[in-house]
Amino acid sequence: SPEMAESSSFDVEEGDIILLGTDGLFDNMNEDMILDCLSKMKDHKDAEVNVQRTAHHIAEEAYELSFDQDYLSPFALSAQQRGIDLRGGKPDDITVLLARVSSCSSDLDV
Repeated sequence: SPEMAESSSFDVEEGDIILLGTDGLFDNMNEDMILDCLSKMKDHKDAEVNVQRTAHHIAEEAYELSFDQDYLSPFALSAQQRGIDLRGGKPDDITVLLARVSSCSSDLDV
């Protein structure tokens, strides 16, 4: 719900990568796994296509893991810390928004 949304602001620099995702992503992939995927982003001559491919890859990886009953997902780890015997991924909606900060032309009205 909107009341549960988190809001924050931060300074960014050209080349920074911003990732937003639903709980379906973070329940199935931990930070290290996501960072590993992001580190494989290559400087492609068409940076927009590269960002789209990486976002799609992350979403696909989370989706596949969500149905792996033997995987010890972040969701399952959290449940185990609360005394719940749970293993496997967590099927859920998965949304990944990925952006790379770039400079804009001074000719543009922002």
